[in-house]
Amino acid sequence: MEELKLHSFGQNDHLESLKEKYNSLKNKIKGNKKMTETEKKTELESLTKSFEKEKKDSKNNLY
Repeated sequence: MEELKLHSFGQNDHLESLKEKYNSLKNKIKGNKKMTETEKKTELESLTKSFEKEKKDSKNNLY
């Protein structure tokens, strides 16, 4: 039972790490003055899809 509890905490840490990575990349994209607004929007959409996929995969992963 203790192992499951530890795994649960590990998953939360992983999700927090993903959120930090996502927010960091999002801020870099928004702050990039060389990109056009269309490019920024496309990159943000791609980043969001990637984040959601990783988040979903981490919830389904038992290890």
